[in-house]
Amino acid sequence: MFGYVLIDKPDMFVKDFAMYRAFYCGYCKSVGKKCSQIMRFTTNYDITFLDLLLHSVYGREKQLDNQVCVLNPLRKKTIGLRDELTDRCIDANNILLHYKLRDDILDKSGAGRGFIDKVVLRRHYKKACKNLPQSDRSCAENYERLRKLEKENCAELDAAADPFACMMRDIGEEVFAEKYTPAIGDLLYNIGRWVYLTDAMDDLEKDAKSKNYNPFLAGYAFEGREKFIADKKEELDFIFAASQKAIMEAFDKITTPLYEGVLTNIIWYGLPAATKTIIGGNKIAKKSLFNSGIER
Repeated sequence: MFGYVLIDKPDMFVKDFAMYRAFYCGYCKSVGKKCSQIMRFTTNYDITFLDLLLHSVYGREKQLDNQVCVLNPLRKKTIGLRDELTDRCIDANNILLHYKLRDDILDKSGAGRGFIDKVVLRRHYKKACKNLPQSDRSCAENYERLRKLEKENCAELDAAADPFACMMRDIGEEVFAEKYTPAIGDLLYNIGRWVYLTDAMDDLEKDAKSKNYNPFLAGYAFEGREKFIADKKEELDFIFAASQKAIMEAFDKITTPLYEGVLTNIIWYGLPAATKTIIGGNKIAKKSLFNSGIER
C-alpha cells in the first residue's frame, strides 16, 4: 500500500504506541515467516492499521513475545506473533502491491518495478490469489477502470478516486469475512478514497514534470505547488474535510473492543496530520522495513 495511514505519536499514550509498534514489528516478522525475508520490505503503516482493525473487530488479542529484531539483534523488543488474521492482511498487501507495481510499470515510474514484481513478489501474489480471489478480481477490474479514467484525463476527483476506494472496500469484505459489516466497508472505502487523493497531492510536482495523470492537474496549468495551493485552497479544504468526516462517521459505527486507543489516534489525529503535512508541501516517506519511522 502507500504508507499514509499514520499514528500521531505526540497525541498517543505510551501504552498505545508500544502496542502499535508490537503490531508493526510483528507484521514484519510474520511476512518473513509466511513469505521470505526480502518480502519484509513490504511492511507499511496502512497494512498495520488493517491488521489492528481486524484483530479489534474479531475481539482477538494479539499474542506477544520478546524477541530480537534483524535491525537491532542485541536488544529484545515486544513483537506481535503471527496468526491467521495477520496472514490475511499479508495476502491482501501482496495483491495490492502486485497491482501497484503493474501500474507503476505502465506509468514508467520507477526503475526495477518489473523485476520486483516478477522475481520477488510473483509466487507470493499467486498464493495470495488462492486465499483472496475476490480481492484479486476487484483489484484487476478497478485498476482497469482507473487506467480508463487516466486516459480520459478525468478531472472529477470523486470518479478518479472511486476505483481505489472500491478495491479497499472489496478487500475488506473478504478479509473481515463473517465479521464484515457495511460500516467496515464504508470506513475502508473512505480511507481508500483519502489515500488515493493524498497520494495524488503528494505527487503533484513529480506528475507535472513527467506529465503523468494526476486528477488535481487535469485541466490545470501547473506553475508550482505554492500557486496550486493558493488557487485551490477552498476546494482542497472541503475535499479533505469531507473525507475525514466520512471516515470518522464510519469508524464510530464499528465496535472495536480491542486497541481502540491506537485506532482512534490514527483516525482522529494521524490522518488529519498527514493531510496537513502533504498539503503543506512536506513529503511523508512511504515507509518500508528499512525506513519505518518506528522507534526501535
